[in-house]
Amino acid sequence: MHNELRDLLQYMLSHHIIGARHAPEDRLITSRIKHLPRNVQKEFYEEYDALCRKGWCIRLKKRTGKGSDWHISINPEYTSEIMGYVGEDNEI
Repeated sequence: MHNELRDLLQYMLSHHIIGARHAPEDRLITSRIKHLPRNVQKEFYEEYDALCRKGWCIRLKKRTGKGSDWHISINPEYTSEIMGYVGEDNEI
């Protein structure tokens, strides 16, 4: 797993973006990968999509002032697994 993806999960855990609380997907992801080369960004997106298909992340289309945007959160059923994967130093 990329360090950026691990950082994203750690950020979402520390800011309690779990379950019904969502954050804009493009804002969270772009801030983590904008400095990476194009091929590494592609690998990041592939791993991110795999995590969403695995059920660890929830993606929802939410209404905004400008239309609809994708928002993400951590699936509360997998919080303990994600904490173990990211590291035990995270406290919820």
